[in-house]
Amino acid sequence: MRKRLTVAVAAATALLGLPGTASAATATGGTSVGVHNAYAQQAAPYLVDVLDKRPGLVELDVWSNFLFSRDFQVGHEPGNANNCARATTYDQLRTGARDQNLATCLRNVRLWHDRNPDHPLVVLKVEFKNGFDDRGGYGPDEFDRLVAENLGTANVFGPAQLIGAHPDLDSAARAGAWPDRSALTGKFAILAESGTFERANPFDNYDTDLEYADRLIAARAAGTLPTATAFPAIVGASQADPRVGDRGGARAPWFVAFDGSAASYAAWPGDSYLGGHYLVVMTDAHAVAPAIDARTPSTADARARVRLLAGKGATVVSSDWVDPAVVGYRV
Repeated sequence: MRKRLTVAVAAATALLGLPGTASAATATGGTSVGVHNAYAQQAAPYLVDVLDKRPGLVELDVWSNFLFSRDFQVGHEPGNANNCARATTYDQLRTGARDQNLATCLRNVRLWHDRNPDHPLVVLKVEFKNGFDDRGGYGPDEFDRLVAENLGTANVFGPAQLIGAHPDLDSAARAGAWPDRSALTGKFAILAESGTFERANPFDNYDTDLEYADRLIAARAAGTLPTATAFPAIVGASQADPRVGDRGGARAPWFVAFDGSAASYAAWPGDSYLGGHYLVVMTDAHAVAPAIDARTPSTADARARVRLLAGKGATVVSSDWVDPAVVGYRV
């Protein structure tokens, strides 16, 4: 009788589009929805409009001192072209001039957080389009200072919080050190990722994730790990553990975040090396066969897609979806 009741409840949950139980473990015990290019004015008039939908992830594309701009700029192309508002109060988040730099975007997030301190965990996916420019004064440590000054380290769940007494991040992750979602209320987790421009640049052999992993190793050795705010994320879905080559060796145990194609992850059996230990972002969730609309799918279709990828071990699935009933959905 209990078995029949369980099956009936599961079927009803699927039909009604209610949160179901993922068939694979995830780092934080659940799966949320992220907004691709959340900073773009095509995504929403203002960044606060995206945040008010309670997404599990927002993406910011950053250009580091590109063409000697002397700034961390936010836009799909070089320069500041975004929905971040010049604001010093919450009420100005929908009235201030847009097209601001990264510091201002982070202050927007902080103002929203201060008004909504009990929000679920938000992953800030920062894609460094052209990588860091450490020699020019726009490296990982300068980025961390920018986060500390504008978002506040107290609001960030970072490497120092995960590692605890473990020797490295991988040891902590594999020991189950990620808090569950309820314990991450009001927190941000930041991913530092290599950008498309950087990965295509034949003269750049020191990708963002490598550079930030080295930042973590050095900070750990110096006893300053709490000043590091981000997790370096390896870009590109891989069925086998991608922590090899440049990402192997001493760097390997400092990678606990992965970001890749949802369609690739969905095509593979099980969750391979992931095992529910790592923060996994599955992008372009709409493209998993059968494809659904990238922006305005039916709520039922989008939620079903989230549940499918939750079963593959996604911490976050992302797309360009705009419906609050989808963006704020969690399983």
